[in-house]
Amino acid sequence: MISNGSRNTRSIIRWGLYPMSWILVLSIIDQYLAGNIEAGSAWLINASVLAPLYFIIEWRFPYQQRWAMTLASFFKDLKYVVVNSSFMSAVSAALALFTISLSGNTQGWASSWPLPVQIVLCFLIFEAINYSLHRAMHEHRGKLGKILWKIHAAHHLPPRLYLVMHAVFHPLNSLLIQPLAIILPVWLMGYDQKTVTIFLLVMGMHGLISHFNVDIRMGWFNYIFVGNEVHRYHHSADVHEAKNYGAMLTVYDQLFGTFVYKPGVAPENLGVPESAALPDYGQTLKVLKLPFTG
Repeated sequence: MISNGSRNTRSIIRWGLYPMSWILVLSIIDQYLAGNIEAGSAWLINASVLAPLYFIIEWRFPYQQRWAMTLASFFKDLKYVVVNSSFMSAVSAALALFTISLSGNTQGWASSWPLPVQIVLCFLIFEAINYSLHRAMHEHRGKLGKILWKIHAAHHLPPRLYLVMHAVFHPLNSLLIQPLAIILPVWLMGYDQKTVTIFLLVMGMHGLISHFNVDIRMGWFNYIFVGNEVHRYHHSADVHEAKNYGAMLTVYDQLFGTFVYKPGVAPENLGVPESAALPDYGQTLKVLKLPFTG
């Protein structure tokens, strides 16, 4: 039986955590723009505050207990953390910091444009490339489509959805997305370092929230940003509703008819259908070999 205190806390988290997260991120951005902290430090502070906070809240107030991390699933996740994701997390951090550094030393089409215009453009270009690649990984046919899906499939094998599970992915997935969707546009467009730092701070927050097993309601923000209400359907075992290919923005899903949003309703099952004939994600070596199999 849920106590009144627990019910009230869940209500505060449901409606308050998302705006509170924005307040935190905007406060870090404000301190950065004021010159009180450097770009790299802003990114590190953002990640080191939000990740532990979300982990504690998820552990204490899970949205779906059936999706919560168990000891067995943790050990499966740990294989990816040790074999794969610990390396890729370091690579991701290095790429993020490299991107910030790169943005301070390049000249491109956008380098002289006002900061607000650069920020909007940075978000839209990243999301356009990411959406295209992500959708191709799921829907592209032929030999290339099969390879792309096998690179991406590892992230969809777990029948659960929680923060640590976000670390379950194939290293080639990150090595494909980050250079093409982030580093290349930064280099070509010549964004100001402030633009790239703000982009990475917001993306870091939404990357965590999208896999968050906590009942968060974003309301009309779901029609702009990708949160867990939207992204959990991307992990649905029902291929007809496993859409929502945006990483941070939902605008392209809405434009191209792949937007799925059912307020207050959870997918029946997560993962991949049995017909996909893929290994259990605990079989790490088999999963990592998938892109190289016929």
